[in-house]
Amino acid sequence: MAPIDIVVLAVIGVAFVAVCVRIYRKGTCADCAQGGVCTGHCSNKKTCAALKGVDKIAEDLGRGIK
Repeated sequence: MAPIDIVVLAVIGVAFVAVCVRIYRKGTCADCAQGGVCTGHCSNKKTCAALKGVDKIAEDLGRGIK
């Protein structure tokens, strides 16, 4: 393997570990949906899908479509 391959693999490894640590410390956005509350770690309260009803989400996604 060339040195650049090792560098690329190391960067990918560090990024993977960083994501795992973040999920361990803060949880995932699925945690918001399961609990029915949004803690704000995955988005702000205005865009948190766990706090919106299905009708509101459909309305937001369909905005501007005729």
